[in-house]
Amino acid sequence: MFNSLDAVLDNALSTGQIIGAVSAVFRNGEKIYSGKAGFAHKAKNIPISDDSVFRLFSLTKPVTAVASMIAMDMGLICPDDPVSKFFPEFSQLSYVNENNEIVPCDVQIKLSHLLNMTSGIPYPDNWGVSVCAMGRLFDEIIEGQDCGKELTTEEICRKTASVPLLYKPGEQWSYGFSADIMGGIIEKASGMKYSDFLKKYIFVPLGMNDTDFYVPADKLHRFTALYGWNSNGLEENHDRHLGLTDYLKPPAFESGGAGLVSTINDYSKFACMLANKGVFNGIRIISENAFAYLSTPKLDDTQRSYLWERLVGYNYGCFMRIMESPEISLNRTFKGEMGWDGWTGTFFAVDPVNNIAFLYFTQICGGGTTPQAEEMCRIVYKNI
Repeated sequence: MFNSLDAVLDNALSTGQIIGAVSAVFRNGEKIYSGKAGFAHKAKNIPISDDSVFRLFSLTKPVTAVASMIAMDMGLICPDDPVSKFFPEFSQLSYVNENNEIVPCDVQIKLSHLLNMTSGIPYPDNWGVSVCAMGRLFDEIIEGQDCGKELTTEEICRKTASVPLLYKPGEQWSYGFSADIMGGIIEKASGMKYSDFLKKYIFVPLGMNDTDFYVPADKLHRFTALYGWNSNGLEENHDRHLGLTDYLKPPAFESGGAGLVSTINDYSKFACMLANKGVFNGIRIISENAFAYLSTPKLDDTQRSYLWERLVGYNYGCFMRIMESPEISLNRTFKGEMGWDGWTGTFFAVDPVNNIAFLYFTQICGGGTTPQAEEMCRIVYKNI
């Protein structure tokens, strides 16, 4: 198995599909495979390593899901709580109806809608009334950053309430800004800055010393370059995405949906905790009840029909895919496998039934679930 995994990495590097990538497999908390190929920064000739610091993008979302479970365990929040309990601006919402009209919404967004991406809150883009409205908000966020007037996490949450929803909460599934709102709610409910909450209840207990919303100066030599595709293949990309900054200092906006950086060593601890049903090195991070909620599929048949085609066989809940029908899935994993991917090609899958964790990290704009991650995951499950 290990030679086959190494071959995937080596082939991806030699054919120019990656600049660098690192992978790891754990069984019962023990590392049984570690592989790497290429560079963290090609121009500077810095090889990639287990300690290379990656932009997690949407691999931030499962961390926010676990933070939500901790807040539930603490009695700070409940899935049935309306978002307006924490941000009153959400008490009067609008949505885009079937006639493409912005009309008042008579359904409140609950925290469960956020956790399951059924809130109707979009990501920014250039199509549709709702999505374009979110795009204008992100333009405001970026303009503030450029002129030294950064909006905070809570300020952005409040402004999001003015964006018309894609649909009434609960009607559909759509990928969007929900995890960022959830991070703001945890901050509001706990009375702690979101990064401080994550450090106290997740990062410190797990020993995740290289995970944060920025990269300190003494770790910048380990920070991977970001690459993007163009006519010449993969070249360095210096654009800012989703309202995130350059990671050189603590940001005002701590994005619970995309803002974290981490190493595969750090994130492996988080993944192994999930594979062991909320426990890591004898320390319980979330309760048994909270883990059961986290790992249970949440979408009904109508909502599930809106999942992306590549997620066939999966359901969804708490910012993660959850395998329901492995016999029809493109990823031949086991029932109950869950995880997610990041826009830059960071990927993880955990199997709480068999206590398996698989991770694959690269740094390519628009990477998502890469062919290499899918192939290596299939190899792992074929041989374990």
